[in-house]
Amino acid sequence: MTVAYGKLPFDEQLRFFRNKLNIPTESYADIYGAEHDHAFVVAGANRLDLLADFRTAVDKAIADGTTLEEFRRDFDAIVAKYGWEYNGGRDWRSRIIYDTNLHSSYQAGRYEQQREASRYRPYWEYKHREGQRHPRPEHEAWDGLVLHCDDPWWQTHYPVNAYGCKCTVIAHNARSLAKRGLKVGTAPPLEYEDRVIGKNSANPRTVQVPKGLDPGFDHIPGASRDKSPTQFFFDKAKGLPPLLSSTSVSSLLSNPQARGMLNREVAAMVDKLVRDGVSRGASLSVGAIAPGIIKALDQRGLTPSTSVITLRDQDVLHALRPGKHQPLPVQFWRDLADHLMTPERVLLMKNENPPVLLYVYDLGGDKGKIALKMDYDLAVKTPQGKRKVKGNIVRTGSMLLTQAEINSLKGEIAIWQK
Repeated sequence: MTVAYGKLPFDEQLRFFRNKLNIPTESYADIYGAEHDHAFVVAGANRLDLLADFRTAVDKAIADGTTLEEFRRDFDAIVAKYGWEYNGGRDWRSRIIYDTNLHSSYQAGRYEQQREASRYRPYWEYKHREGQRHPRPEHEAWDGLVLHCDDPWWQTHYPVNAYGCKCTVIAHNARSLAKRGLKVGTAPPLEYEDRVIGKNSANPRTVQVPKGLDPGFDHIPGASRDKSPTQFFFDKAKGLPPLLSSTSVSSLLSNPQARGMLNREVAAMVDKLVRDGVSRGASLSVGAIAPGIIKALDQRGLTPSTSVITLRDQDVLHALRPGKHQPLPVQFWRDLADHLMTPERVLLMKNENPPVLLYVYDLGGDKGKIALKMDYDLAVKTPQGKRKVKGNIVRTGSMLLTQAEINSLKGEIAIWQK
């Protein structure tokens, strides 16, 4: 039974927590803000096995209602097992891990429920939990504030709003407000302040945070879950310089949990395409041009705008249709994320603008290839409408069965080989 942090059990809380990826970190500043919707982290837990044990202990606390003292016994056992050295005292650190994960997952589940019911209960009331040992004046001042659920104030102030914060939100309709003598108010003005995070890490930086909130808490828990964790982190990587984004994606996909999640997403997209026989404008980020290939392109003055690789259903459908060349097997496309990380060699096609890379594969005796078109104009949806961005797409692919087909590659430029 899922225990909703002192309330009645509900599935949304546990689903939110279980859909996260385990991400090793050196510092709490490595994962920030809405990234926590997709990543399970324990600051300084930089090993997947260590993190997995903490994940199991927190999952048990959420699902079975483990108390803080019971969680601390698990915490002590994990620390002893791995010889983990951490910052802060044992009681403080264990409470931070326990409280933050339980309350943020609870609030994410509540947010999902309240958004679904917002047509009938569109007014949200901020509630500060009484009896806090160190209450924050701002949180106390917001207690009883009623705003429409679409008020922009909630985008930054929907709880959890700080470490140890136990504030929550109650949804009302007009009748409920009248019964309690509540009225819709006006959002307090936002006052931002500069805060330095990660002072002792390799990535210290200054962030702006609304007054009364701790850094990283100025978002709605779970609100960024319109994408899967893998697609969310791919989107983050697109904003990084190509070599850095390539390294970031390589690190992400070295995590078996992330790799498995991505493989399932790609397979589901291909299976739907094969079943329906029609493309519907679907696309997925499926990998990145490897760091060694990025460096080789950079030496030739051909650095792409991003390292991230996109797969569109229309391109897969085109590649699967019989034509001049024999199509690659459906299973190849289902496993494309793995194949992108393991080519036999990579060639740069001459006289192509934008540049095209050929990834060549040994498929158990036969050869195969895919064509990766770099810096292709992709149409993406934004809140402001569609816009074009540069991206790398897997444009097509085919088997190389004849000597003539294999010889056709000899004129291209080899830039990487296994």
